[in-house]
Amino acid sequence: MYLKDLQNFELYSQLSLKQVEDRLLITADFPKEFLTENNMKEPFLYVILYVRGGERIKVIDESSAKIYYPSKQEIAPETRRGIVKFAKSKAKQFREQTNKA
Repeated sequence: MYLKDLQNFELYSQLSLKQVEDRLLITADFPKEFLTENNMKEPFLYVILYVRGGERIKVIDESSAKIYYPSKQEIAPETRRGIVKFAKSKAKQFREQTNKA
């Protein structure tokens, strides 16, 4: 599974644990090759941003309820940066930091 070329991010849901982490469900347009290779029909991104630094990205397929946890090597660096940047722009605890930069 190699994830790249995600487009059209949209925030679906968010949970903020004050001074701990933000959890976001993000929809996106996944490439057809990725969907067929991994047998996914309705994937979305589950992103956890930790206030003390770091993040986790998971892909959850809503149709099969399978959770995929790709390693950093399985996500293209520019795609990973795009996901994290979008998540930080929507996360309550990171919004102020991204607006200042």
